[in-house]
Amino acid sequence: MIWWFKARRIVPVLLPCLAGFVVIVALFSGVTVDFPSLLTGGSNDFLIMLLAPVPATSGLLLCLTSRLVESEAARWRPVHHYDALLITATVAFAAAVGCVAGWASGSGDAWSLGRNTGFLTGLMLLVHTAAPQGAVAVPVGWVFTVVFVGFDRFHRPYPWTVLPQPPTEPLSLTTALAVFAVGLIAHATAHPRL
Repeated sequence: MIWWFKARRIVPVLLPCLAGFVVIVALFSGVTVDFPSLLTGGSNDFLIMLLAPVPATSGLLLCLTSRLVESEAARWRPVHHYDALLITATVAFAAAVGCVAGWASGSGDAWSLGRNTGFLTGLMLLVHTAAPQGAVAVPVGWVFTVVFVGFDRFHRPYPWTVLPQPPTEPLSLTTALAVFAVGLIAHATAHPRL
């Protein structure tokens, strides 16, 4: 396990990314900016906190692609189990930070951080199995797709957007859990790709 921990570069890569996640949550809870909507011609209020999962997911993918291919080729090493634990722990950390931030600030949007991080992580892992080089752009791409085409003319998010939905919205939570589970399974069953 020690060689896996060092190979994945968890301390020098993932921990600073998670610290960036915490800073975004702490500084931008409830802060919105106006972005133009490509569908309605108006503008949408965009919560900066929707970007918080991006450093966490990007750092996680960088860790997962940092490999010792020869060492991981041995079937008796449970590399996929360790990776699954790392992925789950990262999303659980995001959920815990969101719960603490939601409780401390009273911001309802902070409670969605775990759901949003899980959804973006699962989406990224799914894309990574098919197109490893482009997977890191998936969370950013999804966020900006939501910003530009994810709201109707009454400024309500469409159901497919997941991220800006209220934390208690059951369809978004179910979708996020399903995408996370499928992404985790896809990552665990895929052959290592660089």
